Amino acid sequence: MWGSGWQRLNIMKYIIDANNLAGKLKTLGEKNFDKKLIEMISNYSEGKSNSIIIVFDPKDEWGDKNIVSETITVIYTPRDAYYESADDKIVEIINRHLTIGKEELTVITDDVGLKKRVEKLMEETGVNINFISATDYAGKILRKKTAENEGIKNKISKEDEADINKELLKIWQ
Repeated sequence: MWGSGWQRLNIMKYIIDANNLAGKLKTLGEKNFDKKLIEMISNYSEGKSNSIIIVFDPKDEWGDKNIVSETITVIYTPRDAYYESADDKIVEIINRHLTIGKEELTVITDDVGLKKRVEKLMEETGVNINFISATDYAGKILRKKTAENEGIKNKISKEDEADINKELLKIWQ
């Protein structure tokens, strides 16, 4: 698009500890909390060009990977002897990324154990990985959702708009 001299801009890659974030959003115990969380993250990240990987704790022995959009991938960690939690899958993704990835990584979690494992990887490799607190990220999602809901509440119906226009015409005539 910009010609051969331009390089692609760095895209931030977010890896989300899904169950941890769902707990902060108070949706973890709800039926289909995973689908609700995916929808909330999709709505929040709409229009942004970042890459997001949402990793859920083990559900069944096979696990699953779904591409939700160009920018969002959802991974259900398999339940087996290797993966005890989403943390194991997140560390595996980070390890793989460190060998082939060019994007800057950010892990979204409040899980102290996962943070320590990632910090150990940073120490071993010398690569910096950013952290965002799941509590902070949940707050951003909720603030955007509230703002959108308030925007909808403040809109008037077509009928009300027509009535207001009629009243204004009477005043101006």
